[in-house]
Amino acid sequence: MFYEEVPGHPGVVTASVARAAAPARALASVLDADERARAARFRFAADADRHRVAHVLLRLVLGRHVDEPPERLVFLRRPCAGCGGPHGKPYLRGHDAHFSLSHAGDRVLVAVAPVPVGVDVEAVPEPGLVRDLASGLHPRERAELEALPDAARPAAFARCWTRKEAALKASGAGLSRGAAEPYVGAADRPAPVPGLRLADLPPLDGHAAALALLAP
Repeated sequence: MFYEEVPGHPGVVTASVARAAAPARALASVLDADERARAARFRFAADADRHRVAHVLLRLVLGRHVDEPPERLVFLRRPCAGCGGPHGKPYLRGHDAHFSLSHAGDRVLVAVAPVPVGVDVEAVPEPGLVRDLASGLHPRERAELEALPDAARPAAFARCWTRKEAALKASGAGLSRGAAEPYVGAADRPAPVPGLRLADLPPLDGHAAALALLAP
């Protein structure tokens, strides 16, 4: 199998794009016509591989979860929480399955849970990019980053951003209203977020990752 479970987090799996690219190409027949067309539109092979690995992995994991052949799964989207357009949170037709997908750099993450879930993975940015990337964060998060030594800021920013994205995915809000809220913190542990269970995932080869679950 070209993916593995994330230790300590049942229902969360990860794959390396470099190692999974060839197996995912061999399994591309499980993708629907739109997924295959999107992969074909990428200019660079690495981007096409990342997209293909992500969507093959999602279908394999969800197919096993709902006991359906992965090629028969149909994905639809809810209305956008910000504008009402047809590009909101994805869901699986005919099944009450909660899932989340994220990919960045060489890493793909998929999470499946009994409650609304959000997962995010991000490559740790170059030091020179952190100030610009952090401009949309909560003021307290920006202050926490500024208080750190220069060398520590990229990892802390990536940690904060993945928490933020995971929380917004789990709530269904997405980034339509910006990234200032909710406050998730840039310290070693996530700040409490009402209504959510938020956790950092183990570091993944130069990537940060986080998981959020809607509290019952």
